[in-house]
Amino acid sequence: KIRPLIVPHDADAAALGQLIDGYRADYTAYYERCKHPDSPALRDPNAVIYLIPRVGMLSFAKDKATARIAAEFYVNAINVMRGASGVSAYQGLPEQEAFNIEYWLLEEAKLQRMPKPKSLQGQIAVVTGGANGIGAAIAQKLLAEGGCVALADIDAAALAETSAQFAKLYGKDNVIGLHMDVTIQAAIING
Repeated sequence: KIRPLIVPHDADAAALGQLIDGYRADYTAYYERCKHPDSPALRDPNAVIYLIPRVGMLSFAKDKATARIAAEFYVNAINVMRGASGVSAYQGLPEQEAFNIEYWLLEEAKLQRMPKPKSLQGQIAVVTGGANGIGAAIAQKLLAEGGCVALADIDAAALAETSAQFAKLYGKDNVIGLHMDVTIQAAIING
């Protein structure tokens, strides 16, 4: 995306909703201004990078790996902006040139060749008792369908082993182990 969504650190739910709606409208207008007759269709108009002054940066995408990569790219962009500003004035790409890169036909062809999302892509599940038996089997099924899974279990050794096994099979960005006793409320609150 050409720019991030800047969210005031004290924004409430209503303000956040308005900011997101405004970003979507601005992105759609940017697409309409810059598109060519052979441009690919408008992509998801939601922000990927959210900058929250005095808090930090959040990134959102179809999965954790894509969000992490977007965040890494934006951190690099911030460093370039900072470096350029230290020498002179930072000047971003003209809007049309940025659009031409974002909607480059070869990039679109690459996106079209990507596998279709699995049924649980973008979903997160917490599986209690996830280190062994039925819990581990459920977690594996959720992961196989594209979900992200937080395994919660009281058995630290089994949890570490199962988490590592699933991370190897489904990617480290898709599984996390949470050593806790879910029958104790404080353990759940403290994560």
